Amino acid sequence: MRISKGLGIAILSLLAVLVAAGCATRTEPAEDRVQIMEQRGIPYACARDDEAGRRAMEDVAARFNVRLSMIDAGSARPLSGATVVVASADGKRLLHIVAGGSLLYMRLKQGAYRLTVGYQGRDQVRDIVVADHPQDMTFRFQVNTLEDDWLLCTSTSCPSR
Repeated sequence: MRISKGLGIAILSLLAVLVAAGCATRTEPAEDRVQIMEQRGIPYACARDDEAGRRAMEDVAARFNVRLSMIDAGSARPLSGATVVVASADGKRLLHIVAGGSLLYMRLKQGAYRLTVGYQGRDQVRDIVVADHPQDMTFRFQVNTLEDDWLLCTSTSCPSR
């Protein structure tokens, strides 16, 4: 079977369009998958806690000089929902957010800061100095599951209230 020259060109053109369309949907820029926001002049970024979100954060990591990760100390699983507060050396609160994922990246000006990261009522405080090189910090939290807060007792063994 022989294909005419015009039909062959049409098929090749159609294939080129389909390949280009497929590539356009697969190569979504990291900026479209990462939420880059700003509070009081401090840019910060976070993404969902899935593989695409983690890859997107890796793609934008070089833009940020303070990079935090929050994990469950027991299982090493990522934790989202940590509260992050950045204060200047004189105690002025500059940033106060709840991280939407387990990775939170910030771009701070050079200087001294107090960083407080909290999860389930427990805070970890670190004094940091931002200079020329980026800082990667991991915060590990003991996670209380709902079961950890239960009190199992019978009517005779429960403490009276």
